[in-house]
Amino acid sequence: MSDEVVTAQTVAETTTVAPPVGGATVSQHFRLVFFGVLAITLLTLGASLYIGIFVAEPTEAAKSAMETCSTLSQLGFGAMVGLLGGKAVT
Repeated sequence: MSDEVVTAQTVAETTTVAPPVGGATVSQHFRLVFFGVLAITLLTLGASLYIGIFVAEPTEAAKSAMETCSTLSQLGFGAMVGLLGGKAVT
């Protein structure tokens, strides 16, 4: 008989983890990208709503900023749907 030393590395090498049933695994990188896009989308949506609600007489620059923020929030929503759809496929 040999006296084998069990280390954390040998335990980790022999331990298998079953994948989750019925769903895709979500990596840390995916979470970072998704929540980054979510934050930018919410910020631009909030800015667009703020300009639209609280600016009594918007100038051309304010109207342009509101349109830009609105477009960016729509693009962010599309990006999130695309990220989730791509994750569901893989």
